[in-house]
Amino acid sequence: MKRTGKGRLLVLGVASALATAGIVWLAVTAFGRAPQWLTAAAVSPLAVRCIVLMVGGVGVLGLVAALLVAMRPRTKPAEGGLHPDQGGTAAVEMTLLFPLALMIFLTVTQAALLFNANMVVHYAAFTAARMATVVVPMEIYDEGRNLVYSPDQGISEKREMIRRAAVLALVPISGQVSASGGGAGEVSLPGIEDRVSDAVQGAMDLRDSSEDPDWGWGWPRRVRAQYAYADSLCTKDGAEMPVTQLELAPPEHWKDGNPDPDCPYRHHRRDEWTLWGWDYEPYCPYFHRDFPIWDFWYWEFLDVRVTYQFLLQIPFARRFLGDRITVPNLDYDVGKGRPYAARIRVVGSLSNEGGPEFRPRS
Repeated sequence: MKRTGKGRLLVLGVASALATAGIVWLAVTAFGRAPQWLTAAAVSPLAVRCIVLMVGGVGVLGLVAALLVAMRPRTKPAEGGLHPDQGGTAAVEMTLLFPLALMIFLTVTQAALLFNANMVVHYAAFTAARMATVVVPMEIYDEGRNLVYSPDQGISEKREMIRRAAVLALVPISGQVSASGGGAGEVSLPGIEDRVSDAVQGAMDLRDSSEDPDWGWGWPRRVRAQYAYADSLCTKDGAEMPVTQLELAPPEHWKDGNPDPDCPYRHHRRDEWTLWGWDYEPYCPYFHRDFPIWDFWYWEFLDVRVTYQFLLQIPFARRFLGDRITVPNLDYDVGKGRPYAARIRVVGSLSNEGGPEFRPRS
């Protein structure tokens, strides 16, 4: 090789090395400055599994392509030979390897979509935890400041507000639910259309639906249908569950079943009379009510678990990456069978902001 050619290759190699180093440096810097939920999503087990599938699939496709190139004849066969034309061999090779390559490609595509969904669910968990820091310190109906009804005590408006925050964050990756007996794509679940329509109108400064004939169609209709999926119920293995399930963890002093000794709102009650007077014992007033209610302390962490059923819509790959579910009125056409979904579970945690920013000295 001439010196000019070697010099050009050297310059190209140096430029490629510098570009690779710059990209790596940017990625490391961005990762270090990224929000906590983003870094947690990037290193979560599901994300690692998706990355392995994507990298492995692309590697196998590259290996197959390299083998095909290596198997081709390097020299042109002699004229007048018995079989001078090798076009049939390439066609047979392509026919044999195409199904394998297609399955790998579909798996890589579904893994990429699942990786993206995992990132969105992590963001939804962060959004729910952030909403918890806002609503838990509020007084809403009979749930006082830093008080939240547990799931065993019926409906909690605070927990429902936290769940709706997660549902809104999950709209971009949700399927579409249509109403039965209505027009195509219309959502008739109670309250959904009004809530979403008002929110979208306010955010985008859109006209009223009575003034805009296209309001019930296009992307506003799709947003309402996707919200309906994230806010609906599904059935798996005969059990009914929400598509977006939210669990607010109880206060730390409730987890052992006896909140009295560690109750932050501690009182004392008289136990029995002794020679030295009454013997007092710790007493948690919110635990011994007729209807017990969780009492969170000012700087206590609020742990919110979000479980989401992400629809898998890539043929073949969806069968081994998810489980079958049933969602009423779901617009689903892949194979005209029951949809598959991957259950993604994420825990978001933020400290309660219902009191002083700094702990008082003991």
